[in-house]
Amino acid sequence: MPTTSSIDGEDRASAWQRIAAWLIDWLRILILPLLLVPVGVVLYSAGLRLPVGLWNLISFLFLIAPVTLWCARRESDRFQATPGKRARGLIVVDARSGRPISFGRALLRNTAKIALPWELGHTVAYGFATAGRNPPDSLMVLTIIVYVIMFAWVGALFLPSTRTPYDLLGGTRVVSGSPTATRP
Repeated sequence: MPTTSSIDGEDRASAWQRIAAWLIDWLRILILPLLLVPVGVVLYSAGLRLPVGLWNLISFLFLIAPVTLWCARRESDRFQATPGKRARGLIVVDARSGRPISFGRALLRNTAKIALPWELGHTVAYGFATAGRNPPDSLMVLTIIVYVIMFAWVGALFLPSTRTPYDLLGGTRVVSGSPTATRP
């Protein structure tokens, strides 16, 4: 199986390259929860009891939002890539021009890629943790939505274009290459 396909003179990153890059990034990203979970355990052990919605908001503000912003910043800076993409020789570019993308477009892309499914997953997890024996139907529907999103994101990598829904939304593509000196 070829690792890349040429598209408009650039080499489109394969699904496996992108998955490997994401796994490398997650090794870095996991440092943040490893630091935050003990803080939550200590606070809970000390008697701090917050409503589930507030815990979800706190996890969004201290975990999901920083990771999303970090990835967006890395994909819109001079490297045009997160550390995982850099390790695999990949960059994120404008789908039409092949030029670097702005922070706003990188943020839109990473909000759809990271923040949306992660936050929905947290909502489902918190919901099941507090639902008892009879979770509401809405929680089951939300669970299905989370899985559909995850499978759509990964499945799209294996389509001929290798462009995911978040690539389409952001007007981007991931290609093999080196960062360009020009900015959007």
